[in-house]
Amino acid sequence: MELFALDLGNIQTKIKSSKLEKVLPSKFAYYEDLGNQSTSISKSNLDIKEYKVNFDDDFTYAWGSDINKAKVKRFTDTIAFENRYSTPNFKLLANFAIGELAKDFPEAKDNILNVNIVTGVPTDEFNERSVMSIMKVLKGDHNITIDSIPMVIRVNEVKVLPQPVGTVYNEFLDSEGYIEHEEYENETVSVVDCGGGTILIDTLNNMNLAETGRTQEEEGAHSLYDSIIAECSKNEISLTKNDIEKILREQEDKYFFKPNKNESYEITKIVNKGIKKYTNNLLNIVDSTLKGTSHIDTLFFTGGGANIINQKQVLNRYVRAIFIKDSETANVNGFYKFGLATIESDQIEKQ
Repeated sequence: MELFALDLGNIQTKIKSSKLEKVLPSKFAYYEDLGNQSTSISKSNLDIKEYKVNFDDDFTYAWGSDINKAKVKRFTDTIAFENRYSTPNFKLLANFAIGELAKDFPEAKDNILNVNIVTGVPTDEFNERSVMSIMKVLKGDHNITIDSIPMVIRVNEVKVLPQPVGTVYNEFLDSEGYIEHEEYENETVSVVDCGGGTILIDTLNNMNLAETGRTQEEEGAHSLYDSIIAECSKNEISLTKNDIEKILREQEDKYFFKPNKNESYEITKIVNKGIKKYTNNLLNIVDSTLKGTSHIDTLFFTGGGANIINQKQVLNRYVRAIFIKDSETANVNGFYKFGLATIESDQIEKQ
């Protein structure tokens, strides 16, 4: 039995198994929209694969870590703030993610690969309806073809956690699922998860979720992208969310938009102003949610957005704040470690 961990975010999808850890955009395209690739004399080095699923025979899809670099007019986005786990696009994304992890295991191609999955949802969505919706998508048999190679994956068990618990377990447990920092068991820990679609704040007392010190705001990194795009538009610079996301990921200190190899527009002032305003808004959300931080033993900042905000502003406000290393994958690593710890606990009970 293999263990898969999935963090199917609005902007980025993070996946992990014993053989692979990967971050991919939470969007895809119709494979036919890539154009006729037979005219190319060399194979593209972009990480984009062709996916087909048994419940949607009409189309094949293009997905991979480099999908944002594909020259297509329109991507299929999976961002949603209501009933996301019931949408067809989320179901496709989840199957692509399962297939991407399964392709490294010969059993998936030769027979049936049996797996258990650990995933998470925002705390406000940690209810029977959302949990049942995501379990319906993930549990059972998945017939997925990647680059003409068919696979069968059987998901036997799905465990759904409140999303911020992933970060805490990532810090609490070591890489094999054993307790590494037992002090968190006796602390009040707050997690500020800056995601692509949302800002999530949750508090745990003695590793148990508290009813207070929590919120979910639809002001993730996408709202920062929107503000930068709007300011650039005032300066007659037209770019997209994909452009901004790429700029913020690949550049620092100074920011340039290069629509082609011949043109370049410096947008450093616009980006820095947007980041400063976004960070101020984040700090206001943290203050109003936690009602002060003097009672917090540990304050984690995590999520892909934690790499974008002005960390100096945050540390000036909260001296005990900790920015998680590799924050974008902290949740999925925590889900995976939780799965390992659960396996170990089950084995002990059976002895």
